[in-house]
Amino acid sequence: MDKTQPSQQGIIQKSFVVLVLLLAILSLVPLYFGVLTSFKPNNTGITVSLIPENLTLSNYEHLFKETKIIRWFFNSLFTSSIAAAIIVYFSALAGYPLAKKKFPGVKILFWIVIAFMTIPKEALLLPLFMMMKEYYLFNTYLGIILPALAWPFAVFLMKQFISTIPADLFDAAEIDGCGPLRLFHSILLPIIKPALGALSIFAFVYVWNDYMWQLIVITSVEMKTLPLGVAGLQEEAAANFGRLMAGATLGAIPLLAVFLFFQKYFTSGITMGAVKG
Repeated sequence: MDKTQPSQQGIIQKSFVVLVLLLAILSLVPLYFGVLTSFKPNNTGITVSLIPENLTLSNYEHLFKETKIIRWFFNSLFTSSIAAAIIVYFSALAGYPLAKKKFPGVKILFWIVIAFMTIPKEALLLPLFMMMKEYYLFNTYLGIILPALAWPFAVFLMKQFISTIPADLFDAAEIDGCGPLRLFHSILLPIIKPALGALSIFAFVYVWNDYMWQLIVITSVEMKTLPLGVAGLQEEAAANFGRLMAGATLGAIPLLAVFLFFQKYFTSGITMGAVKG
């Protein structure tokens, strides 16, 4: 029985790995056909052939020559990068005292953060619209970035991450004369790099895909983000699937690049806060 039990466990583990690989391959099938369609002539529509044929770059040439896709790409990349950097830094700055400092009302503040996480973003669209109108922030980068900065989920995530770090480390630094800001920048941030990497992915994707708010705050063609520009292609040519898929493919490249850049932090980062230390 001792010999058969390990073999049974090995069979189960191998079967599980095979199942996961099959599911991963299955999830890539729509992506494959989408990219393949972006290289198809406009008169072929969405094809389901596994072997590429009659491939062309005309859809991409049209996007770069006839639309402002370079400007849309820059708008999305700029706003998402700046917003993600600010979200990561200030969320860590807010999560540190919530996790490691004891002061009156700290638990209340944390539960307020939790409460704001339950509010759907649609409920905030009208107040945000009025604020943008009051401060003349329509069709501006600030109009896209500022509403994304107050993200309760990011503060909650960083608080949970920082809670896993032993308090003795901070106590020893304070005894050695390390001030709060120096402790935060020189000790805490290097320790939580996996958490910062994971949150960077979440924040970048969060701002990049914030289609609803971008649709409200942006009205000019030049200030459109890539998701808005690609959505506009559907109105210009409803049956031109090749151009739509070409735009969608270009829009997926930055998200994939960000994930690949932070992938070494992602796995460890998402599990770092699972067990509170």
